[in-house]
Amino acid sequence: MIKNNQIMHEKKCHTIFNDIKNGAILYVRIEDTFFLEAKKSYSDEPDNTKYMRVSILTDAIIDYDLKMFKSERGTDFLENYRPYFISFVVSLGTNKLDDLRVIGDSWCSAKFIKGDKPIMYESVTIKGYLEMSASPISYLNGRLLVFKDKSIDASILKRINETYNLPNFQCRSDADINRVLNEAWKGDFPVTIDIYNIGHGNADYIRGEKYRILYDIGYNYRSMPSYHNAKYLRAVNAIRHLKPSCVILSHWDLDHIIGCAYAEKDIFTKKCIAPNLTSNLDKNASKNSIRLAAYLQKLGSLYLVDRNRRITSQLIATITGGNGTKIKLWLGTGRDGTITIRNTEGLMIEIIDEKDLYSHILLSGDVPYACMPDLVMQKTINFMHVPHHCSKMNLAKLNNSSNQGECAIISTNRNADRQLNCDIGHFNELFRNFHDVISTMDNGCRDDEANLSVQIKYRYKNFCFR
Repeated sequence: MIKNNQIMHEKKCHTIFNDIKNGAILYVRIEDTFFLEAKKSYSDEPDNTKYMRVSILTDAIIDYDLKMFKSERGTDFLENYRPYFISFVVSLGTNKLDDLRVIGDSWCSAKFIKGDKPIMYESVTIKGYLEMSASPISYLNGRLLVFKDKSIDASILKRINETYNLPNFQCRSDADINRVLNEAWKGDFPVTIDIYNIGHGNADYIRGEKYRILYDIGYNYRSMPSYHNAKYLRAVNAIRHLKPSCVILSHWDLDHIIGCAYAEKDIFTKKCIAPNLTSNLDKNASKNSIRLAAYLQKLGSLYLVDRNRRITSQLIATITGGNGTKIKLWLGTGRDGTITIRNTEGLMIEIIDEKDLYSHILLSGDVPYACMPDLVMQKTINFMHVPHHCSKMNLAKLNNSSNQGECAIISTNRNADRQLNCDIGHFNELFRNFHDVISTMDNGCRDDEANLSVQIKYRYKNFCFR
C-alpha cells in the first residue's frame, strides 16, 4: 500500500508538471521584489549575477497542496508524500525590469511557452527556466507569457490566500532551539566540515566523531544538469547518503533547500532548525518553502527561529562540544542594501575553539557581512564559506578587518564564458583577507562518488580538495 501511494504521488507531480509544460493556465507572482524595488532609482543595465524566482500555481497544485495541508498526520504520512518544488527562474541580465514589474508581488495569469514558439497573445514575455523537482530535478528553457488583460478572479485569489496562510507556523524559544541542538550533538568534537560541490547552492556537513549537523541541503539550479551527467549523479548520491543528527536551514531560498527532493526520508524525521518564513519586513513566503515547512511541521520536526527579535542579541544557541569547542548559531540582522531581507535575516554558524584562537570557522549561508554580528567579524576567521555565493554586497566590515585567514570557499558555478559566477570586487577583497580563495567548482577529482568538494580538517587546521 505504501509503495502504491508513493507511485501515486510521483504520478500526480509529473501530471502537474506536464500540464504546465503543455500550456496550462498559471497563476504567477515574483517571490521577492527586492531587486526590482532597489533598481527603480538605477539604470536598467543588465545584471547577470542576480536571479529571481517566480512562484507558479495552477488549480491542480492548489487542490493537491490543500489536500496535503489538511491531512491528518498518520503513521504512513512520511511514506506517502514528499515535498515537491516548482518555479520559474529569471535573470536580471536577460530581461527588461519593466517587464518583470508587470508581475510584481500581485498574482497574474500566465502561460509557459517552450523554446521560441511564436506569441499570438497581448502579453509580456519573460525569458528563463522552468524548474521542477519531485526527483529528478529538471529544467526547461522557455518563456513566461504574462497576460496584461487577465486579472486573477477573486475566488481564485481567495483560494490561494486560504490555502497558503501562515499563522499555523509557530516560532520556538531560543531555549528550545538550544536544547534541541545540544541533544543532537551530545558534546561531540567537530572532526571535519565537508562542503559539497552542488554548484550555486549550499550544503555543509559538520561531522563529529559520532554525530553530524547538516547546514542547508541545496542544489545548483543554474547549471541545468542532465540526469545522466556524472557530476549530477554524484550530487544526488551524496544527498541521499547524508545521515545528520539534525538539520539547520540558513533560510528558505530554493538553492538552500531543493536537495530535499533527493534526501532519504530519515532526514525529515530529524529536528530541523530554520528562521521563520516571514518577518515584520518580509511578509511573503514562497509557496515552495510553505510546502516544505508544512510537511516538516506535520512530522513534528520543525523548529522555527523568530526573526522579529525582542532582544538585542543575535545569538540563538550555543552547542557545547568536546575539548573546549563550541558551535554557535547566529541570526543575521540589519540591512545590506543589495541583498534580500530573506537573506539578511538568515541563520549562520560559527565554530570556535576557546583554547585555540586559530580555530575559527564561519559558515555564513547567505547572510551578508553588514548583517553579521560585530563579535564574529572582530575575530580572525581562519576558514569561511563565503556569503551569498560571493555576490555584490556591502564589504565595509570585511574591508575594515585585519583578517589573515587560511581559506575562503565560494559555492558557485561558471558562466557561459567559463568565468566564475561572482562579483569581482568581492572576490578580490577575499584575497586581501585570506591566503587562499577557492571555489567548489574547482574540484578536480572526477571520480569522487561522494561529490565532496572541500573538506576542512578541524583538528589539523587545514583544508583539502577531495
